[in-house]
Amino acid sequence: MTGAATGRSSLDALATRAKIGVIVPATNTVVQPEMESMRPPGVTNHVSRMLLPPRPYDDMKEYRQALETERGGLEEALDLVMKCEPHALAHGHSIHSFRGDRARAEAERQRLEVLSGGVPFITPSVAVLEGLRAIGNPQALGVLTPYWPPADALIAEFFTACGYRVLATHGLESKGPISVAQFTPAQILAGFDRLADTPGIEAFVHVGTNLPVSAMTAQIETRLGRPLIGVNVATYWLALRRAGISDALSGFGLLAERH
Repeated sequence: MTGAATGRSSLDALATRAKIGVIVPATNTVVQPEMESMRPPGVTNHVSRMLLPPRPYDDMKEYRQALETERGGLEEALDLVMKCEPHALAHGHSIHSFRGDRARAEAERQRLEVLSGGVPFITPSVAVLEGLRAIGNPQALGVLTPYWPPADALIAEFFTACGYRVLATHGLESKGPISVAQFTPAQILAGFDRLADTPGIEAFVHVGTNLPVSAMTAQIETRLGRPLIGVNVATYWLALRRAGISDALSGFGLLAERH
């Protein structure tokens, strides 16, 4: 399927189907290579980086407050990446979009889409919700993150407000944004195995864009016998779909391969 160039969007010699703008934190080293590995022929990705304030890891009260109030350079990064005239935008920073409920998440997505001049803007929380809906909307979830308990609670509150039942969460408790990308496949598998010990989980969710889960999705689904909606896979999948690209993304699990 060919992405249609409309408005501020354009095609070129390499992007014969679509250009995807990707916005990531300055410290994030996983979103860019993961989304590049999922990129279909005729699609090009274009990354813009944003600054985020440091989040405390030695005071859980301040950590929770930072999750609710911290602001970064998203708008500035968006303005920069719009100069390449993308067909859709994927936000590679997840925790801030998992606040409140779906109405709040949709309002923020719509705000950013207005700033983008109507170019589809994909936020991670909305992408995960759309991914769950696409696979049949399983209700009982197990959630893996690289975060600490206040962030895990915030994410569980979000899914609960959206009508899901979060049966278990497990945070890997990274010591900072750079260390998130340093978790090994064995550590990640162990985290999912721990979630799988909870009876009744129908699907797994991964939140935390700097945690390298995407290439492990099919392995995890086979190992645990249930689908996994990972934040980077869901965000890039939905960005492609909004840009008119319907290719199956082989090797990245049920959602990307079949929907």
